[in-house]
Amino acid sequence: MAQTKSRNEPPATPKPATDGVVLLVDDNPVIRQIYRRALEQEKFKVVESENGGHALLLLDNHQPNVIVLDLMMAGMDGFQFLTQLRRRTNWQLVPVIVLSAKPLNENERALVAEQAQHFQRKGEVPPAAIATLARQLVPATAA
Repeated sequence: MAQTKSRNEPPATPKPATDGVVLLVDDNPVIRQIYRRALEQEKFKVVESENGGHALLLLDNHQPNVIVLDLMMAGMDGFQFLTQLRRRTNWQLVPVIVLSAKPLNENERALVAEQAQHFQRKGEVPPAAIATLARQLVPATAA
């Protein structure tokens, strides 16, 4: 005679509280807070950095599924960060969303078009739209 378990089955494993990691790089703490909230609404874990140099250091300990990047920052700006990011073999394929209020010249537009997946002028779309875009850029297997 087969025995049946007398105890209840363990509960199903809950879905993780986060569904991917976003590295948010902007020198303005208020802007970071606004975008953090929108990204967290999309169930992302958000890792913040105030400039490109600090963001590169964070890459050693965090594996973002997508990066949201400002261009104009003190220290290492977004252009320098993109160049350094794409030189690292293991970070070449991480999608990057560039946000900036800076009008781009032809060379800057070419650099962003080559090294980022999306450029958006700050203030033209709500932060929730950027969070939705980030969600679309994260592979389903990243969750």
